[in-house]
Amino acid sequence: MPIHENTPVPSVQGQGGLPVGTPIRSFVLTDPSSPGMACQVATLGATLTHLWVPDRSFKADGDRDEHGILTSTRDVVLGFDDLNAYRQGYDPYFGASVGRVANRISNGRFTLKPFTMADTVYTLDQNNGPNALHGGKQGFSSRNWSLSPSDAVSNSPGTSLRLSLVSEDLDQGYPGRIIVYCTYTLRDHCLDIVYEAHLDDETTEATIVNLTNHSYFNLDGLPSNSRLNSILDHELEMVNIRAFLELDDTSIPTGRLNSVASVPSMDFRVPKQIREHILETPNGGTGYDHFFVSQDAWGASERYTMNKITPLTRPIVQAKVFSPSSGIQMTMSTTEPGFQLYTNNHNNVGRNLIDERTATTPKGRYVGKAYKGFPMYSGLCLETSRFPDAINQLEGGFQVFLARGEKYYSKATFAFSTRS
Repeated sequence: MPIHENTPVPSVQGQGGLPVGTPIRSFVLTDPSSPGMACQVATLGATLTHLWVPDRSFKADGDRDEHGILTSTRDVVLGFDDLNAYRQGYDPYFGASVGRVANRISNGRFTLKPFTMADTVYTLDQNNGPNALHGGKQGFSSRNWSLSPSDAVSNSPGTSLRLSLVSEDLDQGYPGRIIVYCTYTLRDHCLDIVYEAHLDDETTEATIVNLTNHSYFNLDGLPSNSRLNSILDHELEMVNIRAFLELDDTSIPTGRLNSVASVPSMDFRVPKQIREHILETPNGGTGYDHFFVSQDAWGASERYTMNKITPLTRPIVQAKVFSPSSGIQMTMSTTEPGFQLYTNNHNNVGRNLIDERTATTPKGRYVGKAYKGFPMYSGLCLETSRFPDAINQLEGGFQVFLARGEKYYSKATFAFSTRS
């Protein structure tokens, strides 16, 4: 099925720690089952850089822009047109595949006891206050992934791109040499993102793994007609969600699950605009950066241990997002026990911060695909994964514990449609 490779772009100084001049490859995927839909994936960080979907005015025979993309489609993920902007200091993981362990690990430390007899304490980068975040300073999001043979997905419907990465023993402090795969599949107006991993190390008994995609969605499309590129008017509904994880003041779970019914700002069982309670959220009231737990995992999160993953390969719907402006609706389903909702509370990528090189338009210099930059609340993340800090939680470590001979599997599906 159609995959177009763009001209590789040499990496520049400071870009994800890559040697200067490393070729960053990118690919555009389309599929006959999804007219008007396309995505672009870069090897740096196995990153989703663009995702074009039809809006309510879509016409299959409509006008196209200079890139051949129909003008009645909208690019619904934050990011940059310039691949050299990714993984620079101002890039907050736009579209990245993050790991070896996504989200936070308390105090940047963990041990594999009681799962193994070893009592080694593994020390990680403390790159988020006292905690480790998204695999460390040089995590998977900063690596240049390799194009992998597509034999494993050749019989699957749609158009698939499969990337791979080898993470050596003690990479960023994590034990064990592992091989990781990321597969993007475009089919039936859906984007599937699948992560797989296994230990490739005869001397290491076990490790931990927890991967996610860190795309920031804005269903108005970019550049947005909204004055601030905001997602505050987006409507969010959570499906099969009953609880959220209570956090301490460093965003580490306390071990307590709180019912969404008891906290109005966290209750999206009925659709409502994100702006409605965004300044009333727990832990500071500045926006959402919380992990919501699926009903399937409520009281039975042990189902998500690695050696019981097979029954969960069918994703469960967990969230729906709708833009009244564009008419685009996104439905997210996943095999995971929940997801981190993040509303870009802390990032403000202002215009003129970068692109002194080439990024000029009739509207002047700009940052990324949004001419006005990316202020707070310009996008939302639905980071599907196992529980944050699971390895240090009394009843959660089994979710991320990967023993030799076991396989890690995670799937998220983002389905797109339109309505009035």
